[in-house]
Amino acid sequence: MPPIRVLAGLIAVAIAAVLASADSLQLASQLQPDPFGVESAQQRFAPAAARLPSSGSVGYISDLPVLSQDGMTAFLAAQYALAPRLLAPVERTSPQQAVGNFSRPTDYAAVGAKAGYAQESDLGNGIILYDKTSSTKAK
Repeated sequence: MPPIRVLAGLIAVAIAAVLASADSLQLASQLQPDPFGVESAQQRFAPAAARLPSSGSVGYISDLPVLSQDGMTAFLAAQYALAPRLLAPVERTSPQQAVGNFSRPTDYAAVGAKAGYAQESDLGNGIILYDKTSSTKAK
């Protein structure tokens, strides 16, 4: 039979391991479950998804540059939320409809007009629907 000190040491280590596991579990439960905002993007874009055609190409307009880290994260979350539609920045393509994804309030109509789109509707939470302006449709 091992000495009493060895047993006491093993019990102390076992108790410390259980307490460390409980602390780790508590810390893990406090972490943000959706660090890239994919789930919140699905909720934000749900009204747009209901109004856009179920397939095809949709333009993307944002106040965050797509080539920045925040802009790319926002673009990919929007792309996922609007799948199976093909989402592409309006600088690279010019489909009939576009969706705006804005991180802060701005003159949404002016931003769309700069890209050749007219604001169709403001769906809230920084989500805007755009349609090609009539001058651009004729081209």
